[in-house]
Amino acid sequence: MKTLWLLGGLGLGAGLMYMLDPEQGEQRRDMVRGQLAAYGRQTGDFLDDTTQTLNRQAQAFLARAQEPFRPQPGLGERLLTQAEDLGVPGGLFLLGCVGLGAGLIYMLEPYEGAQRRAQLRDKARTYWHKADAFLRSAVNNGTHHTDGRQLEDARVAQNA
Repeated sequence: MKTLWLLGGLGLGAGLMYMLDPEQGEQRRDMVRGQLAAYGRQTGDFLDDTTQTLNRQAQAFLARAQEPFRPQPGLGERLLTQAEDLGVPGGLFLLGCVGLGAGLIYMLEPYEGAQRRAQLRDKARTYWHKADAFLRSAVNNGTHHTDGRQLEDARVAQNA
């Protein structure tokens, strides 16, 4: 931290010496003053252009809007409506939302949440490997069964 202060102080001192130089300091200060004035004009022009553009866009939007604004239902209201359309009672849906929220709090809690997520990840990997092994076994058994059936059908066809 002391090194940073030292470097900052050296830079500030060098800058002041550069700007306050008795021989060329006045020219340098005039140059900086001119650049600041030019930047100020550019910023003002940019703000004026932005204001005019936003005014035009707002007027065009309001001209197209034929009916007044009406409040739109929030996400929760839309989800509840969709759940009721599917035949799920509103109370059961809300209970499920509370359970989901509690589960997320349990998993994302800052103190023990990382350990819980690691345990869940390990369990998911274990179940995934078991499911993968089961599916591979089922596919192999099905393939062998099909191959055996084809050989048997070929033998029957030869004997007939």
